[in-house]
Amino acid sequence: MKKSVGLKILLSLLLMGTAGCKTLSNREPEWVSNPKTVYPDNLYLVAIGAGDTRRAAENAAAASLSRIFESHIESDERLSDQTRETISTYEHTSDFSSDINILSSQTLYNIQHAEAWKDDLGRYHAVAYLNRRETAAIYRDKIDEQTSRVNFLRASAETTDDLLKEYATYRAANIHAMQADYMLRQLKVIYPQAVPDSTPSYSLNQLRKALADTAKQIKVDISVDGDEEKRMTATLQEFITGYGFVIGKPVILQIDAKVDVTDTGEREQGLVFVRYELMLQMKDAKGNVLVTVRDKGREAHKTLGQAQTRSFRTLENSIKANGAQRLDAYFDSLIDQQ
Repeated sequence: MKKSVGLKILLSLLLMGTAGCKTLSNREPEWVSNPKTVYPDNLYLVAIGAGDTRRAAENAAAASLSRIFESHIESDERLSDQTRETISTYEHTSDFSSDINILSSQTLYNIQHAEAWKDDLGRYHAVAYLNRRETAAIYRDKIDEQTSRVNFLRASAETTDDLLKEYATYRAANIHAMQADYMLRQLKVIYPQAVPDSTPSYSLNQLRKALADTAKQIKVDISVDGDEEKRMTATLQEFITGYGFVIGKPVILQIDAKVDVTDTGEREQGLVFVRYELMLQMKDAKGNVLVTVRDKGREAHKTLGQAQTRSFRTLENSIKANGAQRLDAYFDSLIDQQ
């Protein structure tokens, strides 16, 4: 009898304990509406997100954290003054949809997710945060790494006699310098007191000027066969000047292209079909082929002129996309890696 009574008491206590845990789990944690009580602003950068799943809520929180940096960096001159206000703006994001994606251009390091809570409606709330001091150490190392690469590339560019290689090297140095500057701007938000010791000694503006000055020395000649209206010629000129190169002589780069857009004679469902073809080669001063772009296919429209226009537009896009990809790959191949 005593065992039975004792067992009943034990079961009652277990049931009470279980009920108590359920009540606590359904009660909104303080960090949902006021995260700074749990994650003090002097130690953490924090954001809250919500979604139909825990992963969606964590993604929403990370996206909100990323937007804090976007807001700061867009107004870089006032970063220090606006830090507190901007963080407050993005702390609570419970109205985000469940399928949110992290669309921000910000790439952040050391984002952590500690807690999540499911409300009575089945919606998840999650925390994304950065430990300021810990994250600052990571950023310092990454900025130092980029700075070392920039200094190595600068020295390489200054000693080469090959103009195309000099351009490629300065181009790479600028890319690494912009990455370092990008992280330095983020570091200003995360841990401002670490910025002075992390700031590179080189000048980003001087690097950009060195790249621009080198690019102006690269003269380009463009020859396009079958381009009576000079549409492809104009596209190639725009493409080349986008790199900072100049149309002129003495020729450092030669672009030879052939374009052909012909009526197939095919008529179907009120559409006129044309066939287009492009063959393009970019050569150095010695005649070595550096880049090749080929494209061919068919386009259709209501009139022959419209179909031809669409074909040229397709070829222009091909040059801008495929041409840039191949030319970038060529310049990358000239780089001496540290």
